[in-house]
Parts: sequence; C-alpha cells; structure tokens
Amino acid sequence: MRRLPQRQRAPREIVAAIIGAEAGIGVGLLAVGGTPLAPLAFGALGAGIAAGAVYARNTLVRRWLRAQLRGPRGASAS
Repeated sequence: MRRLPQRQRAPREIVAAIIGAEAGIGVGLLAVGGTPLAPLAFGALGAGIAAGAVYARNTLVRRWLRAQLRGPRGASAS
C-alpha cells in the first residue's frame, strides 16, 4: 500500500492575515466603497490586526503552558 506524502500546513499567522484581509476589504467596500483605494487600506489593516492577534494569542498560550509545566514557583521539594 502506497503512502501519500503528508501535506504541510500553512502557519496560522498567514491564514489569519488572509482572512483578516478579506474581512477588511469587505468592511472597506461597505463603509467607504466610493473612495479610491480605501478598501485596500482596510484590507491591509485587517491583515495586520488578524496576524498580530493570532501571534499574540499563540505567545500567551505558550507562556501559560510553560508556567503550567514548571509548576508552582514557591513549592518546596520534600
């Protein structure tokens, strides 16, 4: 039986940036659709906010997990 090669997943930050850009462009079209390049600016803003939010969330989860794995700081080994 032949095994298919495993596909690599895209980093979450990139996926969030793409989704944020699409959402930003949609909001830009609805809010200021008549202004030239405004939807593009909203798309760039949405991509930055989404990628930053996912990066921050992943960082906070990593810190929390490390703290949980280390255990309490004041615990004495008896």
